[in-house]
Amino acid sequence: ASQDLYTAEDDFWKIYSWSQEKKRLGDSLIKSGIKKGDEFTDLAGNTVKFTDDYLEQEAANIVKNNIPNYDYVGSFIKELRKFPIGNFVSFPAEIMRTSTNIVRRALDEISFTATLPDGTTIKPLQNIGYTRLAGMAATTLAVPYAAVEGAKALYNVTEDEMDAMRRYVADWSKNSVLVPFKDEDGKLSYIDFSHLNAY
Repeated sequence: ASQDLYTAEDDFWKIYSWSQEKKRLGDSLIKSGIKKGDEFTDLAGNTVKFTDDYLEQEAANIVKNNIPNYDYVGSFIKELRKFPIGNFVSFPAEIMRTSTNIVRRALDEISFTATLPDGTTIKPLQNIGYTRLAGMAATTLAVPYAAVEGAKALYNVTEDEMDAMRRYVADWSKNSVLVPFKDEDGKLSYIDFSHLNAY
């Protein structure tokens, strides 16, 4: 029952993401001057026609490549789960796969050019690419930094206290993003943000 709930929630977010990607892609193409029924060269270099089918397929590819999906975990990773060194390897493998795909897709969208029937060259997906890249940067850089600095300010934790705490944390947290906090007695503790933020 809990697995069914997890799957249902996962499916809900994939469907939502698909609909958002489809809308975003369609809106960008129309705004840039490509009309329904027009042919243009897509990111892969194929000549395609701007139709609802195209939008649905492209949005599905984005979701497939940019959102973790255990169906895409390779056999080597699946075999690693059987060893006693750790059985939670599929999720990190998917995070690495999707992180790479998100950045690659964003850079492709930023540099993608299309030619309108009148010969005008446009970059219809550039804003989507910048938004995608900014979202990835925020998730991987800005949010962790803001969490640490905000907690340091909130709990009045100095840099010396951070350095001292880092010397005594568990080995697996030595290089992690540590969010400090203090209890009512002023005892310093931390949350290992690197293990909370998958990216």
